[in-house]
Amino acid sequence: MTKQLNIDLLRTFHAVARFRRFNEAAEHVHRSASTVTTQIQKLEDQIGQKLFSRSNQGVELTVYGKKLLGETTEFLKSHDRLLISLMPQRMQGKIRLGIPDTYAPGFIQEFLPQLIADNPLLELEIEARTSGELLSLFMANKLDMTLTVSAKPLEQGERLGPVQPLWVATEGFSCATNAALPITVPVAGCPYRAAALQVLKDHGIYHRVLMESPNSSAVEACIRSGVAVGLIEESRLGEGLTQVIDGFELPPLPVHHVYLLCDSSNALALHLHEQVKQGFHI
Repeated sequence: MTKQLNIDLLRTFHAVARFRRFNEAAEHVHRSASTVTTQIQKLEDQIGQKLFSRSNQGVELTVYGKKLLGETTEFLKSHDRLLISLMPQRMQGKIRLGIPDTYAPGFIQEFLPQLIADNPLLELEIEARTSGELLSLFMANKLDMTLTVSAKPLEQGERLGPVQPLWVATEGFSCATNAALPITVPVAGCPYRAAALQVLKDHGIYHRVLMESPNSSAVEACIRSGVAVGLIEESRLGEGLTQVIDGFELPPLPVHHVYLLCDSSNALALHLHEQVKQGFHI
């Protein structure tokens, strides 16, 4: 008889993969830590491979664990979406949704009203923060779903597409010879900040941070004032800004990627997953 993967075992596996600790995963799936350990052992015995490597700091996915995670994520979503379609009356309750600050104005103005209209029984709570903060909140089970930008591949979540940050300034920007290049950057937690400071360091470009802000609108205002060079995604490069910065040849920044992360054990989050994926465009 062909072996069949147990849905409950897969949910527990996904919880451990998300939290990287058995105690946190156990709390999330409402089971004891010993039960979670037993379930993972059963799944490993069934598959015939170790799924996690264990240490005092927690657990990490093995090569086989990463493969199972990738190949069962959509399976669980499809399973739960089917259940949701059969029980639409249950789609009420609270959903905690994260959105990077850069995308928050467009999300709120262009997409949120329709999302609320299509889901009148859902109580939405939205966090607009840096991608790093949102990822940390999601991993700590303080968000049910979040968009996040990452320079590195994420083991969890669905990659929605690439984004390219650019060095930009106003067309009239200038900097005195031998002076430190004034830059404006987001606060720590934004992957663009880390990438920008790293490439400046790697190429030995003399610079100083004129302003940092958690608000992307403030960073853009500083750029447009003509007093600093800053970062803007290629799709948001507007009139009056240029990549040609007088006296400086700034190194290109690496391509980043947008991910949509969703708690696969949360039916309400899964209910919104496809709507956010299909309806909101960067």
